Amino acid sequence: MQLSAALIVRDEEAVLADCLRSIRDVVDEIVIVDTGSTDRSKQIALEFGARLFERPWADDFSAPRNEALSRSRGRFALYIDADERLAPVSRSAVEALLGDDSVVCYTVLFQPQRGYTPYREYRIFLNDPRIRFRGAIHETMLPGIQAVAAADGLTIASSPLAIEHVGYDGDQQRKHRRNLPLLRARLAENPQHVFSWHHLGRTLAALGDEDGAAAAWRRGIDAVRARQEPTPADCLLYGSLLRQELDRGAVTPGLLEEALARFPGNHLLAWLHGRRLVAEARYEEAIAVFETLAAIDGTTFVDDSVAYDTRIFGAWPLDALGLCCFRLGRFAESARYYARAEAVAPDVAEYGVKRRLAEVSSKGASTAPSEPPPPK
Repeated sequence: MQLSAALIVRDEEAVLADCLRSIRDVVDEIVIVDTGSTDRSKQIALEFGARLFERPWADDFSAPRNEALSRSRGRFALYIDADERLAPVSRSAVEALLGDDSVVCYTVLFQPQRGYTPYREYRIFLNDPRIRFRGAIHETMLPGIQAVAAADGLTIASSPLAIEHVGYDGDQQRKHRRNLPLLRARLAENPQHVFSWHHLGRTLAALGDEDGAAAAWRRGIDAVRARQEPTPADCLLYGSLLRQELDRGAVTPGLLEEALARFPGNHLLAWLHGRRLVAEARYEEAIAVFETLAAIDGTTFVDDSVAYDTRIFGAWPLDALGLCCFRLGRFAESARYYARAEAVAPDVAEYGVKRRLAEVSSKGASTAPSEPPPPK
């Protein structure tokens, strides 16, 4: 047996069937550990021929994941969740991929949210007892993968497989309330776990505690500063805090400069830099930033470590370019940028309003309002 899909499930009837449908013709078996479903999740699992096991939920994601791995019989394990979908791929292509005995793990292209660019995640790995998940939340098996790779002289390889995550669609309040105590416990145990600080901040912000979110992101940034080398994903803390501060109109002095120095080439930080340049009326400098972003094709862009909201490469910089040109009195050019934003995002009515305002202003109509509102 070559490949087992290992899942943990609880009350996922709304999404589980689509997940299992996406993998059933690719894997040799589906192993599901249910942690207390009261809906039809277990019935759906059995309808798809899954090997179903039950384990009481104990505020720990690693324990059921590791049980699913232990129950799996395949040489490799595919780690996937109920709210994720494997993009269409032939079984023969997967079998050919897994035939390389020198590889311990394959990364896949992972889209964390609709409307975001993909990045690479470690999702297919040898089902070796030395590779197991750690951590009650933000659980990871990467240390085990790296240890086996080093001990056995194996490599980590990229694959063309892709997984889409749809779990951020709809109301997330239940998940936020579930995750909040787990994140706090994880950080009490390991206050240097940077990504948990970022997730805690996002969770608090979603629950309406903006000040608590800012405090969490600041604690995370302190942890980043204590590291010898930041990881690319550490930029998320800076990005979240800076976006909140820009929205509030009060950016911590030096914070953006620090972020840009730590993460050169990061496009989220470039977008935020452009926003601050607009706030400081440095329009020509902002135009250079936004033109660079608008030149990137968000539909094909891939960064191995970080996902981006595709609007950063589409309507948002075009909208910002329209505003910069408008404030410089270049109304016809402004109208062209707004028209491009309107074409990219026809469902956003404000771009059409701004285009018409710029067109009227270019004709010198005295009845035109002063200017369009700034981009968010």
